[in-house]
Amino acid sequence: MRGGMDVHMRSARTVLVTDGGEGRGRDVVAAVRGLAAGGYSPVAAVTTRSWRSAPSRYCARRVQVLPATHSSYADSVREELRSGRYLTVIPASEDALVALGVSVPHLLDKTMMGKAAEQAGLPVPRSRRFQNRRELAASAQELEYPLVVKPTQRRYWAFRVDRPDQLEAGMSDDGPVVVQPYVDAPLRAVSGVVWQGRLVAAVHERWLRIWPRHCGLASAAETVSSDAELEQRLVALLTGYEGIFCAQFVGPYLIDLNLRIHSSHPLAVAAGVNVVALYCDLLRGDDVASVRARPGVFYRWLEGDVRHVAGALRDGRLSVGEALRALRPRRGAAHSTESLRDPLPIAER
Repeated sequence: MRGGMDVHMRSARTVLVTDGGEGRGRDVVAAVRGLAAGGYSPVAAVTTRSWRSAPSRYCARRVQVLPATHSSYADSVREELRSGRYLTVIPASEDALVALGVSVPHLLDKTMMGKAAEQAGLPVPRSRRFQNRRELAASAQELEYPLVVKPTQRRYWAFRVDRPDQLEAGMSDDGPVVVQPYVDAPLRAVSGVVWQGRLVAAVHERWLRIWPRHCGLASAAETVSSDAELEQRLVALLTGYEGIFCAQFVGPYLIDLNLRIHSSHPLAVAAGVNVVALYCDLLRGDDVASVRARPGVFYRWLEGDVRHVAGALRDGRLSVGEALRALRPRRGAAHSTESLRDPLPIAER
């Protein structure tokens, strides 16, 4: 996004997509398909020559760069950008975004983002920060359960904890974390593009199911009507930033903010808002009118939704009839990696 990598050729329509890894993730596929649908030529940056296939049939070609974990990853991406007529680079993971840089780095830290959100009129769950496992373990008995543990910057996924002896189970490193109460309330999200202090595009969606069950991503979602007041507060939060974002909420609380393309981007495209292509249009200097997603469009991530429903069936939270109704095909639904026109991503997964 703007601030990390400069635009090179405003007349170009070739866009580099990178997740800092093998380039096979759902976010990469979403970006590649969205760019192709918008008339752009996506190029996937991968980290190994052994992976020969493109992430999608819509990917023009593959190029090799260093992995995001390497100290010279950003330099290798810049070198590739200089080698051709690229418009820009689209980060498709948190690792790639952090390594490439962003104009608002404070929004990548859960603690600082929470303070900025409160100032913008967006409430966040009550939060407590711990510097390491030892600090967290020392306070285990005084915390209220269930709760959610999140790394201050995304190094692994957030996870739910129901009792003190589970606190360290999901921590893959000893870095700082934020602990928040587990809020059992409806989930929703707003994604879009902010540009020069204006919310050019927005997609409002409610999440019907998620996977993993307690702290996951949308496996079934539906677009809803836009909320003008919420949009104003998001613009205030994103002051100084230009690019793609996705804000996630539980009940009234902002719980996460992604400054990159999100895995449910196919829902945005199906609802008439191709976020990644619109961002590229703005980079090219095109005149882009404000657009909002059409409400009532359904989205499913089949792999995650089957797992959610199967788990709910085993736990007795859904009956057999309810499970079958939840998984029934929906006419006109948007899908994650599942596509008969582009079958390679789902076949590989």
